[in-house]
Amino acid sequence: MLLKDKVAIITGSAQGIGAAFAAGYAKEGAKVVIADIMDGKESVKTVEKSGSEAIYVKTDVSKQEECDAMAKAAIDRFGAINILVNNAAIFGSLIVKPFMEVTTDEWMRVMGVNTAGPFHCIKAVFPYMKEKGGKIINISSASFIEGVPGMPHYVSSKGAVMALTRCMAKELGNFNININSIAPGFTQSEGGKSVDRNKKLPIGNLEEMQLPMRSLKRTPYPQDLVGTAVFLASDMSSFVTGQLIVHDGGMSFH
Repeated sequence: MLLKDKVAIITGSAQGIGAAFAAGYAKEGAKVVIADIMDGKESVKTVEKSGSEAIYVKTDVSKQEECDAMAKAAIDRFGAINILVNNAAIFGSLIVKPFMEVTTDEWMRVMGVNTAGPFHCIKAVFPYMKEKGGKIINISSASFIEGVPGMPHYVSSKGAVMALTRCMAKELGNFNININSIAPGFTQSEGGKSVDRNKKLPIGNLEEMQLPMRSLKRTPYPQDLVGTAVFLASDMSSFVTGQLIVHDGGMSFH
C-alpha cells in the first residue's frame, strides 16, 4: 500500500473526480477527510468499504474560516495531515456561453472557489505540515493550455491554480512540502456531462469533438486520474515539486 496510515484531505470529494480520488486513496491505505459543500456521506461509505476510515466535513473553500475548521477536524480525528488534494471547483453548474454574457459576479464567484479555495486550504493545512512535510496536489485543467471558448472565468481560474502551484513550491520546499498540479482534460463525470448538456454556444457534443484530437482514442473517466494522484501523494514522487501533469490523452500538444 503506497499511502498506508497517511491522512488525506480531499476537497470536492462528494462526487466525480474527487470521489474517485477518495476511493483510490483508501485502497492504498489512506484515511480520508471528505471535504465538500455537498453531502459527502456516500464517499465516506465507499472509503469504509475499502477497509479504511473517513469523515465528512462540510466545507466551503471560498471561506478561510471553514478551511481552517476542516483542517482542525482532520487533526482532531486522525492526528495528522499528510496530503491535501485541492479538487473543489465550480464547473458543473457553469454554462458555456459568449464571454459578453459572463458577469463580474460570476467571474468573482468562480475565482473565489477555484483559485482562492486552494490558497485557503494550503494556508489551513500548513501549520500541521510544516514540521513533518507533506504532499499537496492542486487540480488545474488542460483547458488553460488548450483554450476553451465560452468559459473565460473557469479557464482563467485554472491557469491561476498552476501559477499558484509554482509560487508555493518555492516557499513550501523549505518545509519538505511537495506541491504539484494535475491538469485533466474533459472527463466524463457528473460535472462534465452537466456542462455539455447546458452549453449555449453553437458547438456540438464536447466528447465527440475532442476524441479525434486525442492521441489516445478513448473517453476519459475519473478513475483514469487516480494513479497520477496516488503517485504525487506517495513517496515515489518525493523529489517532484512545482510540476504540471497534463492528463488529456495527448490532446493539448496537437
